Amino acid sequence: MPSPPLLHVRTVTREGRPVAGAYILLWRMVPAGKLKPLSGEWRTSSSGELRTQLPLSSELLSVASENRTPLRFLVLAWHPQAGWAWSIGTLDSLKDVKLLLTSGGRTTFTVQNCFGDPAKGLKGRTVQLRIPGVPAPVDLPPMPDAVFQTDAHGKLRVLLPEGATAFWAWGGELPEGMRQRFRDPMPLHAAPELRVRYHLGTREVSGRLIDSRTGRPLHGEAVLLHTEPGKWFKSVPSDYLTFTDAQGWFSVYLPHYANGPVVPTVCRLPHGAEVWASLSPPGTRPPMQAACERWELGEIAIHPPDGVIAGEVRRSDGQPEPFALVVAQGKKPPVLARKQEITCRVATCNGLRKTLRQQMGTASPFACTLTDAQGRFRLPVRSGEWQLRAHPTHAPREPAGASMLSLPCQMPFVSTDTRWVTARVSRGQTVTVQLPLSAGGWVRPVRV
Repeated sequence: MPSPPLLHVRTVTREGRPVAGAYILLWRMVPAGKLKPLSGEWRTSSSGELRTQLPLSSELLSVASENRTPLRFLVLAWHPQAGWAWSIGTLDSLKDVKLLLTSGGRTTFTVQNCFGDPAKGLKGRTVQLRIPGVPAPVDLPPMPDAVFQTDAHGKLRVLLPEGATAFWAWGGELPEGMRQRFRDPMPLHAAPELRVRYHLGTREVSGRLIDSRTGRPLHGEAVLLHTEPGKWFKSVPSDYLTFTDAQGWFSVYLPHYANGPVVPTVCRLPHGAEVWASLSPPGTRPPMQAACERWELGEIAIHPPDGVIAGEVRRSDGQPEPFALVVAQGKKPPVLARKQEITCRVATCNGLRKTLRQQMGTASPFACTLTDAQGRFRLPVRSGEWQLRAHPTHAPREPAGASMLSLPCQMPFVSTDTRWVTARVSRGQTVTVQLPLSAGGWVRPVRV
């Protein structure tokens, strides 16, 4: 039985310095011209060397010996700073392989959305090499250090191989416009800058909520955007939810579907306030291109709540449900108050600008929040009678996570599985309730 073959690789720079921590990848070149990757992930030591036994079966070695057919291999080394190197050889040559890591230059991506904002945190990696003398494309496996992301300025730098063509693929949580534009890997070439501009494919409604008495920003308050389907849609309307940040700002993103745009109609604010159905007034809507719009409602003053509904959410087995969404709806609308006007600034990605006056009034009270890690919640509300329901923020059989609602999400529909609890709140009162978990649907994030 043939003894296990050995692999000895030395990686150095042009100056002869050893390259520690370089990834070593190995493929067997089969007669059909294809590449068969060898399982295993290897990295060079602090001396820039790798010594290991090759994971080859004894049957393969015996057949190759009997047929006197030399096995051929492709050895590839990569390091995020030192660059690339490769070698083609037989089993005998793998006993001592010296790879000189070099770079064919860098390319710098500058990624922006259609409004010119830098796209931060978009990820991608080199997925393939085309090497002269190798008949098949070299598909690269995922490597932890090989995934790069754009910085705060939307920039990402990629080290290119010398004498080969690298193919880049964007991946992970990408905006829809990026997914549509970069479906296939793209070849890279050395360039000072590769500018990437993509359509958001959304309508964004944003604003800032402040306390009408103190002027302080309202943190963690829910904003619900009610939408109606366009004329091409036959589906029911949808509600999209987000929460204000520490400075009181919120953004709700409405996706653009192939059959037509999602039309915003009413923006429901905490404690019963509402921007009336004038977000798309007839005759004043500017012509849109690629459905990329921004509706800025500005600063909106909200009247403070009267009381608090506190409690916990429990599953059917009695265990608390962490990070569940608690929704409270007023049973009776409050007395109509004097309407308030706010200014809405509309901008499109093709440069159109328009200023609209929007009316704000009162409607059926609405409020929602998330439970904490122990399934507890505290919800400020106006006085009156409230109906409450609770929904998981994760799919069945998936672990709960609090980070999901950092993105806007789509509210679950009310169904026969929705379980309601009624609470009556007076001014200055805190009412305690225990909510069952409605199993009919969970909160779905809106990816933009």
